[in-house]
Amino acid sequence: MRAASIWVVVFWMAICSGWAQETNVAQTARKGHDLAAIICANCHVAAADQRFMPVLNPPAPSFETIAQRPDTNADSLQKFMTTTHRGLDHPKGMPNPYLADYQITQVVAYILSLRK
Repeated sequence: MRAASIWVVVFWMAICSGWAQETNVAQTARKGHDLAAIICANCHVAAADQRFMPVLNPPAPSFETIAQRPDTNADSLQKFMTTTHRGLDHPKGMPNPYLADYQITQVVAYILSLRK
């Protein structure tokens, strides 16, 4: 009986852990959405509900388009967002949004949540 009780507890902990991770991913993506709608929407169509259209004409690729690219993954997005900033050596690069690491993680989670 004790072994069965232990297995029930272990099983329940595994289920709860899975729910917590799903909730955490959803919360992270939601925070990324909110951040993208404020910062990234200046150049991209970052979210369907963003308040203003991008100032770039034509705009940078939409987040929806970026999410559907076959080579898009968390590592590629993180690398792009941290290394492709405009400068003398890269005049057509993306402006540096000056995001903290945790904010980049949030935006990456949001973009990946747009995958179909």
